[in-house]
Amino acid sequence: MTQNRNALRVLAGDGFSAFGAWIDFLAILTLAAWQFQVSPLQMAAVSAAGLLPGILAGPALGRWCDRGDTRQILQGSIALRLLATGAILFCQDYLLFVLLVGLRSVFASVAAPAINVLALRVTGLDERPRFYALLNVINNSAKVLAPALGTVSSSLASEALALMLSAACSAAALLAFAGVRVVAAVPPADAAAPGSPTPPAAVASAASLLPLLWVAATCAFFVFMVNNLVPLVLQRAGFDKSLLGVLVSSSGAGNILSGLWLARRAAASAVTSSTAGRLAGMLVPALCQAAGFAAIALLLWQQPAQPALLLPLTFFAIGIFSARLAIAMNVYVATHHAARMGQVWGLVGSWQSAMILLAPLLGAVVLGRWGPSALFAFAAGSAGVSLGLLLLLRRLGWRQIRGLQAG
Repeated sequence: MTQNRNALRVLAGDGFSAFGAWIDFLAILTLAAWQFQVSPLQMAAVSAAGLLPGILAGPALGRWCDRGDTRQILQGSIALRLLATGAILFCQDYLLFVLLVGLRSVFASVAAPAINVLALRVTGLDERPRFYALLNVINNSAKVLAPALGTVSSSLASEALALMLSAACSAAALLAFAGVRVVAAVPPADAAAPGSPTPPAAVASAASLLPLLWVAATCAFFVFMVNNLVPLVLQRAGFDKSLLGVLVSSSGAGNILSGLWLARRAAASAVTSSTAGRLAGMLVPALCQAAGFAAIALLLWQQPAQPALLLPLTFFAIGIFSARLAIAMNVYVATHHAARMGQVWGLVGSWQSAMILLAPLLGAVVLGRWGPSALFAFAAGSAGVSLGLLLLLRRLGWRQIRGLQAG
């Protein structure tokens, strides 16, 4: 892949775009809290505005990316996202602020399906495992570093400086994507003419789509049931607030180091245990993440002296398997749904965002009633039940149950 300049430009563009998106997202939350002095209910409305439009528009945006000029669509969405964020900075009315946040959510939702479609068109089959490993490293580096950069810039100056950094990142992304040369879009191979029988390829594609959505939604649900509540978990378990930064860094380090290791391994062999394009490649790291949550539940059930040492190691391990899952999902989609990559990633993003919206509400109820250990145990148990049910349905005969047998 070192000779594939188009792939390198896509990686660079994705990195700059992700940094810009995370920085302006943090600026939006800061504005809501300090400029508008929002109540908890109003902050929930801001969070919903940042998710719901993307949930509703995701599949349609994905289909658009499949059929149109993906590079131009991606560049236009980044430019419009930047303009929406700039308008948010100067907004003085709360209702208009929420509306602009929702508009930004639509523009931001284009990035994931568009970048994946673009990647498919500029990489060869043997390049993709390493490409997706590097893509995961870049996205997680942005997730870890960009909020810190945004916080420092806001503290030293104002949200305006943070938005200037975001604008610079977005401009760099536009330049990187402008240099990408792709082949013309082709119609989906499994498309059927109106009124014609559903072809076997489309049946197979549909049969492999539901397990993907199932795994993606399950993992988003049990992870985000806990994710936003970790500060409260540590406070109620009697830990110092400094442990939060250690845990976030541990998880990020595991994710990034795992991605780098998988990228190096994929350079020697195009197929690895986590990037084989099979359902098992997603299930194994998902179940390992759930096992990590169960281990945290046991640690929190013990006295604080011991888990203070073991919690960072457990978060590090969870980060490792999170990276493997993200890469495996990318390769699975590229293997089974190359003809409609954008549409599938739009659907995946919508389901994940829906879980991100709903899961914290249930997590808050569990934490309030039964405490920190029960929260992680409940998250791990829900993941085990959901993924176990998926395995049972597969064993009983997936296509017969869903009426998708090719015949």
